[in-house]
Amino acid sequence: MSIPPPSTLIVLLALTLAQRPPATPPTAGWTVEPDGRASRPIPDPQGAAQLVVPPRCRQARCALVIVSHGRGGQALDGVTHPPFDTLVDAIDVQGYVLLLSNDGGRETWGSPGALAYIKRVYQAARPHYQGNGRLYTLGISMGGLPATLTAYRQTLGVPVQATALVAGRVNLKDAVRTSQRRGQSVRRAYGGGSLSGHDPVNDFAQFSGRLTPLLTVVSPQDTAVPSAANGERLAALARRAGADVQVVQVRGPHLSGGYMNASIGRQIGEFFSAHP
Repeated sequence: MSIPPPSTLIVLLALTLAQRPPATPPTAGWTVEPDGRASRPIPDPQGAAQLVVPPRCRQARCALVIVSHGRGGQALDGVTHPPFDTLVDAIDVQGYVLLLSNDGGRETWGSPGALAYIKRVYQAARPHYQGNGRLYTLGISMGGLPATLTAYRQTLGVPVQATALVAGRVNLKDAVRTSQRRGQSVRRAYGGGSLSGHDPVNDFAQFSGRLTPLLTVVSPQDTAVPSAANGERLAALARRAGADVQVVQVRGPHLSGGYMNASIGRQIGEFFSAHP
C-alpha cells in the first residue's frame, strides 16, 4: 500500500479539522471559562437570565434545566455564589444545559409575573443551545414555587420531565400565615391579586401536571422553610397521586452545606436522567 506524501497528509489533516464542530460557541455574547463552560446572558426587562453550556453540550444535543433562585437572589448566584455554583456544576457536568432564571425579580414567589418571565427567557434561550427536547426545573428555597408551578401548570407549552427542590418553599399559604413580613412580600409580588392556583401544596389537586416526577431535598433542622409543611408535604401529596417521588434527607439549617454541595447536585442529575 502506497503512503501519501507529507504534503498530502497535511492537506487531509486540515480538511478533517475544518469539518469538526467548533470547540467553542461564537465569541459574540459568550464567555468561556477555563473549565470549558460557556455562558451568555439572556436579556429581559426584568433582569437577564444566564445560559450555561458545559463542554459536552457544545457539540451534542442536551436537556435543559431551568434553575430558580431563592428569596433575595438573582440569576448570577448560580455562577458567582460558591455553594450554589458547586451544586449546579455537579448537574451540568452530567450533560445538562442550565438556564439560570432571574424569576422576574428577587422576591416574586411564583407569581404570574415570575412564570411569564420564565416562559420569555426559555423561548429566548432556545436558539442558543442544541436541545434534545427534554426539560427539567430546579428550585432553590423560594425558587421551589416557580420550579414546581412551571411543571404543574405546564406554562411553557411543553412537558417538564421532572422537577427538583432544594429546601424548596412550596406551601404559599404557610409562607403568608407564619410571617407578617413574608406575607407582605408575597402580596407585593402578586400586586394584591389572588394567590389561587399558585400554591403547589394547597392547590395540588387542580394542577394538570401534578404527576411530574419530583425529587425534594429536606432537612429536619431547617426552620426557615420547614420541610414538614413544604418539601415533605408536597412529596406525600405527589406520591399519593401516583407520581414518582424521591425524598433526600440532609442535616443542617436552611441552605447550609448539607443542602448545597456536589453530592446533592449529582443526585439531582441522576434523578433527571432516570426520567427522560
